[in-house]
Amino acid sequence: MSDELTTDEHELIETLPGPPEMAEIRASNVWIVEWLPANETPTGRLLHDWMKERRQGWSAYFSCGSKNDVIAAIKKATERAQRSELRPVLHLESHGGVAGLEGPNGSSGTDLLAWDELTEPLQELNLATRCNLVVVVAACTGFAGIQALRRGPRAPAVALVGPDAPVMPTNLLWGAKEFYRRWLDQKPRLADIAESASREAGTVTFEWEPFAILAYDALVECLVKSMRPAERLKRTERIRQRMLTETGLPEREVEARLAVMPPLPPWQGLQQTWDEMFMIDLDPTNGERFGLDMRSIVDRITVG
Repeated sequence: MSDELTTDEHELIETLPGPPEMAEIRASNVWIVEWLPANETPTGRLLHDWMKERRQGWSAYFSCGSKNDVIAAIKKATERAQRSELRPVLHLESHGGVAGLEGPNGSSGTDLLAWDELTEPLQELNLATRCNLVVVVAACTGFAGIQALRRGPRAPAVALVGPDAPVMPTNLLWGAKEFYRRWLDQKPRLADIAESASREAGTVTFEWEPFAILAYDALVECLVKSMRPAERLKRTERIRQRMLTETGLPEREVEARLAVMPPLPPWQGLQQTWDEMFMIDLDPTNGERFGLDMRSIVDRITVG
């Protein structure tokens, strides 16, 4: 939650009903997409070979020579999920940081795959899995990209995982092996899995974030801030100008409508947006995993 909030705003948010802390993990296999220079250790392939020894067919492996190959590998997973019950952990093995993933461009150079370029492919894959996609970014500070993946209308994943600091390839591979070893637990919990992987990696923490919590925090912070007098005046003025320009209504009628306008958007529209993001509209059982009572949230924020 942002430090820009006041103490009273923080206290208000603490009273709001949130989504479940972490949805049930329903992943069926691991889709390893490696995008590393040819002169570096192929840690993604090594991880794939290690996984084959433990469960045949558990992982699929794709070696990529350009960012277009990375997008194509994700698309293959999407097409497979559309035809079957594939619910993968998408494991991205690459260099990267705050700006995105980096790897060879196929012409002896380096290319950047910005986080924003990954948003739509991940949304399509998560949609194909009916909101069961876990994304592991095995890159230096792989956790850095999570904030960039918040754009709707569909969630890009159930949860996002990655190291929180630069890490040596060997340590990253050790942590990844432990991550997937723990994935074979009878009832795997992502918090426990990430903690074990962090201990094995030694030098970094495998951070994890349920996307519903990330989206919820951003949503309620926006709604609470919009109740500030200055923000309400800005919103009213934006709507005033739009109504005067687009409706042709006389100024008196515009002002009359503005006078009875609620301080927040209608909860029904917010509820629809949330339900579509987490595919509750497509699979009602997702309501148990991601459900949010938007009416109560709007009522409590409005009352203060």
